[in-house]
Amino acid sequence: MVENIEDNGCSQRDNAEHEGYAKALRSFNRIWKERDSAQPKLLEAILYKDNFNRAYKRVKANKGAPGIDGMTIEEALPYLKEYQQELTVLESGEISHF
Repeated sequence: MVENIEDNGCSQRDNAEHEGYAKALRSFNRIWKERDSAQPKLLEAILYKDNFNRAYKRVKANKGAPGIDGMTIEEALPYLKEYQQELTVLESGEISHF
């Protein structure tokens, strides 16, 4: 039988299950911290101009299918030119979120 225990105004299950929740929360928090520490480097790598250009040329040469947004590679070039300044700011790391 599961026993509910009042602790700081929150209804919680028995202690063993509560410890499992605490471990899961610590794991979840660790994963988010690792993601946050890795993401800026990942975004820099993705948006690095040479890498970005190489990826564009490869998709164009392969006649890649549209992405999830439905944008074809032919539609991508004008979009990339229009937002070049914003992409440069993101790549430089001058802003931390968008």
